[in-house]
Amino acid sequence: MFTRRSPLVGVYLSAILLALLSLLAMLSNGISQQQQQLTRHADTVETQLTQVLPTLVAYYDTDAIARITNATLSSELTQITLTDQVTAEQGIWSRKDAVAQTDYWFQQLGSVQPIERVIPLHHDGSEVATLTLSFSPDLANQQIYRDFNQLALTLGATIVSLLTVFTLAFNRNKRAIAHVTKTLNSLAEKDFTSSQAKQRSGVKSLDVALDNLSSHIQRMIQSLHKELKTLNNSMMYDTASGLPNRQYFIHQLNSWMSDDEGVPGAVVIANMSWLDTIYRRYGYAARDETWRLLSTSLQSAFSALPNICVARISETEIALILPECSEEQSRNGLHTLISTLNNEVTMAGFETNEGFYVGVVHGHGLPGTQLMSLADNALQRAIKHHEVFVFNRGSEEQVIDRETWRSLLDNALKKKAVRLLSQPVYRLFGDTTDPLHSEVFTQANIEGTWQSGGRLMPYIQLFEKGVEFDRVVVEQLLNLHKIKPITQPLALNLTDDSLENRQFISWLQNLLKSELPAENICFEISEASARNNLTACISFSEAVRQTGATIGIDHFGRYLQEVEYLSVLKPGYVKLDQALSQNQNAQNRVFTETLANIADSQNITVIATGVKDDESKARINADFIDAYQGFIHPPVPITPSEQTA
Repeated sequence: MFTRRSPLVGVYLSAILLALLSLLAMLSNGISQQQQQLTRHADTVETQLTQVLPTLVAYYDTDAIARITNATLSSELTQITLTDQVTAEQGIWSRKDAVAQTDYWFQQLGSVQPIERVIPLHHDGSEVATLTLSFSPDLANQQIYRDFNQLALTLGATIVSLLTVFTLAFNRNKRAIAHVTKTLNSLAEKDFTSSQAKQRSGVKSLDVALDNLSSHIQRMIQSLHKELKTLNNSMMYDTASGLPNRQYFIHQLNSWMSDDEGVPGAVVIANMSWLDTIYRRYGYAARDETWRLLSTSLQSAFSALPNICVARISETEIALILPECSEEQSRNGLHTLISTLNNEVTMAGFETNEGFYVGVVHGHGLPGTQLMSLADNALQRAIKHHEVFVFNRGSEEQVIDRETWRSLLDNALKKKAVRLLSQPVYRLFGDTTDPLHSEVFTQANIEGTWQSGGRLMPYIQLFEKGVEFDRVVVEQLLNLHKIKPITQPLALNLTDDSLENRQFISWLQNLLKSELPAENICFEISEASARNNLTACISFSEAVRQTGATIGIDHFGRYLQEVEYLSVLKPGYVKLDQALSQNQNAQNRVFTETLANIADSQNITVIATGVKDDESKARINADFIDAYQGFIHPPVPITPSEQTA
């Protein structure tokens, strides 16, 4: 409290000190003047009496002496003593007026001193008597006391009035500064809609300047988002159909499918030769209109799958990627595609299952380019053998049915057969020895084999085990913390189910407040989650930030579209999607630079991912990227005891 009021306290103390010094100066000057005035009065009385009394004493005219002395007595001259030198007879005349004494505290500050004069009286050259005059300072002190009180009241009232005006002005300016500070902090976080960002300082010129600044910052950020949107529309979409083009599909393929994470999924390629027939019969206008109708039908058919990508990759081909899906889900997606195509060919006047062929591959732990090649091989087989579709598996593995997967997953979670691995994130410059943080990866023991979290994710989502799975992961982290305290920042990824589960969030908050070091815990939200359920992500980020934990964004730039969610989620860092690192072509560099500029404009650390070796690290543009992560530093078990199954 004192610290916040220290400027005012200094002013108040200075004003009080100035008042005291003024009063003391006035008191000293008043005492000096009154003392001089009393001395002059004593000199005057002395002169008068020494001229009159010697003759009267010599003739022993006591009546005249009494009349003169009584007339001379006053409130200041309180006693006259006359001693005859011959007879030693003494006459005393005194006056006791009711002059009130000043207060003791005032007397201690200073007062007029009494005056006593002893004067020999001479007549005809001989001393006839001794005159003693006693002057009292009470009247002078009373005058000083009245002047002091009057000045103190006047000065006090003036100072109080000035301090009141100053305090009101100071508090007004302080409130204005506080409002400006909150507004600038909100603008620094790119929050243009909150009440803090709209607070008025009360100073018109300052409010106008802040409004102009806010508008300017908004225009700059909107310009960056507009630039990203323009790049996406011009470089990643097919004009005729309105579908993403081949470049965007390859980007999505490299983003979702990786031999590092082992995420299962399917790649589908469909050749639609019936579109060539329409072109030959009716021209390109009819063909393009057919493409637009087909695009609308496909987007409607797969609208329930938010992460699916449907793209036009050639004149007569479309391709689909179904990420994080099981083989059963891939077959369901294939069925949906064939049904949609049959509806379109029927409406165009062709027979069912005529005029198109489909090649499908489902796999995991394979790079996107290999899956694309396998899907194209399946398509060529379908065309060669005149089959509607060919479904291939991209990897040799035992096919496990749905209920068996449910049982295996339940058993692993029940036994908490989960281990945690960490992969460090290092800065490109500055302190490059200590990691910025380490990302935590999860593996579950399925039939004696450690399976990655990405490999299990389709079944975790299918059986709605996300919250249970994340509880086991967090509890495992807590156990590790009890064995060896967490001293370095760790980043965890949670499932979408946990991000929107209030009970889980409440449980997590309690752990972060009481048992886990929240300041060393960061939760990463994927761009897919932020786009699919932004409201839940906002609630989650606000909840964990209250405990002291932080937020990061994973797979930043996966969709190469607007990233306005940054301003509401307020992450400390973003991890660029690995697809932007795998292929360092001019197109990826443009998108990387634009995304990095958007993040940098909000003071967000930018991290490159998918860095596999020193060569790929050397290709990172340090002008835009702050740190890197990848299999150049592979994940390792957090504790040695967990390295065994």
